[in-house]
Amino acid sequence: MRRFLPLMLLLSFFTVGVKAQLLYKISGNGLEKPSYVVGIDRLINPQGVVQGISGIKEAMIATDQMYFETSPDSLSYLEAAYKMPAGKTLKTVLTPAQYASLNAFLKKYEGVGLESPHVQKRYGALSPLGLRAEMEKMLFVANHMSEYDPTHTFNEYFAAQARANKEPMYGLTPISTLTARLKAISMPRQAEMLNELVTHADACVGRLDKMAAAFDKQDVNALSEAAQPDATTCADIAAWASLMPEVMKKAPTLFVVEAGKLGGSKGLLKLLRDKGFTVE
Repeated sequence: MRRFLPLMLLLSFFTVGVKAQLLYKISGNGLEKPSYVVGIDRLINPQGVVQGISGIKEAMIATDQMYFETSPDSLSYLEAAYKMPAGKTLKTVLTPAQYASLNAFLKKYEGVGLESPHVQKRYGALSPLGLRAEMEKMLFVANHMSEYDPTHTFNEYFAAQARANKEPMYGLTPISTLTARLKAISMPRQAEMLNELVTHADACVGRLDKMAAAFDKQDVNALSEAAQPDATTCADIAAWASLMPEVMKKAPTLFVVEAGKLGGSKGLLKLLRDKGFTVE
């Protein structure tokens, strides 16, 4: 029994190590050289974290190009898509009840409400959808301040590595598709989406906490479960899985995507395996 217990512990640690990963190698199915996919978190500062992803340096050396969810140079287009349309204000697009809920939310987390010059300068030009994204960040920072740094993101880290290595960078989803999708969401629906977040802040915090904990453990299946991907996200993942084979045949590639989109029955890893690739 004294020999058996350490062996069982070793096997247990080995099993956790195999399952808990953010970097995966994609090979077989006609590929001459392997490609890689790394899972990231858009809200977590990569400094001190990326170094803990086993094999990431080797993966960057072994690949000749990078693909992100969307092209790194498309940020300005997304920022424009999150702007409030000309002639519109939060008072004109939100109902009185929605406006009051948002005001109470800001007072709780910012200390000042919508009439504050600080709030107006920072958020006044944003559409409800753009404001929703900012409020989600605010909730994350409330519980994970040391983990968030808007000036340092995983996408920026990997883009800098690609530039240093003079590697081309591309996007899995065209920016035109993303901006068209955002513009197609009506103002009343955007207002509802914003209101859902500010009136159910505790649920959002719980989801973000679960995602942060799963990311810390490098558990992509737990991340996928916590992220709760919607139908649009699942459709994007399926489109990526269809695009990636041709991309990988042209050159070994490092794909940089949200870790919550890797795991689960509809995640990218499962879809790639279904297409005949070895994913390890």
